[in-house]
Amino acid sequence: MSSLDPTFSSYTKPQAQKYAQARLSYPSQLYETIITHHTQTGGRLDTLVDVGCGPGNATRDLALSFEYAFGLDPGTEMIISARQRGGRTRSGNEARFAVAPAEECVGVVAEMTRAGGVEGGDGKVDLLTAAMAAHWFDMPKFWTNAAEMVKPGGTVALWTCASLYCHPSTPNAAAVQAALFRLEREILAPYELPSNRLSRDLYDKLVLPWDVPRNNEAVFPASEFVRMEWDRDGVLSDGKEFFGGESKRITLADLAKSLDTASMVTRWREAHPELVGTDKDCVRETIDEVRRSLGESGEIGNEDVSIKVGSGTVLLLFKRR
Repeated sequence: MSSLDPTFSSYTKPQAQKYAQARLSYPSQLYETIITHHTQTGGRLDTLVDVGCGPGNATRDLALSFEYAFGLDPGTEMIISARQRGGRTRSGNEARFAVAPAEECVGVVAEMTRAGGVEGGDGKVDLLTAAMAAHWFDMPKFWTNAAEMVKPGGTVALWTCASLYCHPSTPNAAAVQAALFRLEREILAPYELPSNRLSRDLYDKLVLPWDVPRNNEAVFPASEFVRMEWDRDGVLSDGKEFFGGESKRITLADLAKSLDTASMVTRWREAHPELVGTDKDCVRETIDEVRRSLGESGEIGNEDVSIKVGSGTVLLLFKRR
């Protein structure tokens, strides 16, 4: 996250803690896809750097495949949260976290590798990742940093998950989906930033290495670029479940907590402080509409009411020549 992000990087302690509790890890199949591609194309499993790491979910998960792991984020409270949750690599080394933006992290990574006992300690990394964060980066600056940090044969993996879709098997699915779309595309539309739209469009227009004059395909060749996407527009790629076979059954209470952490929701609430916590709160209204569509009744905390949800997912993989 960078100067393009006016929300997450300035989170308070309670906001960062709430985010860490509500945001779950990514499907194991996503991690397996990244690691398999990385190793089969000559990548080593020595050093991982995860930028825009937030509370460190992806850092911790991927660390289990590496000797050393480092997570960076410009948000101080996000990094405090990540450190509190910790993490270990496959060899038992502690995952380390530091405050730094993705666009200005070369020096910080070099210092962290030296302090962390990485052989060479030169700040060179095997895998550079960004989980649901690249749309907040100044991408030309990011690619300049990536070209300096990533070892020849190393990999850059960027991914995002876009929009919220209910599973087709959901009772009255069309009405439930209409409620979710109404929140995202009508109520929150005035608070959508270009970065939000970039993510929602599954990185169709993300700036790629060869779009940057000084970082052309001599560094990250277009011929070795791989793009994978699943469940675009909520259409299940395998016809059965959302990507990873991990369609999440989530209570409406937990769905509300997850929606609470969306950047557009945060900005809506900043603009409407008098409605936060009331029946007119944007998330509360959406959850109530979903409940009515399901034919349910009762309070928002009723844990018996749940639906299966998922998102569109895109993964971009780049090899360092």
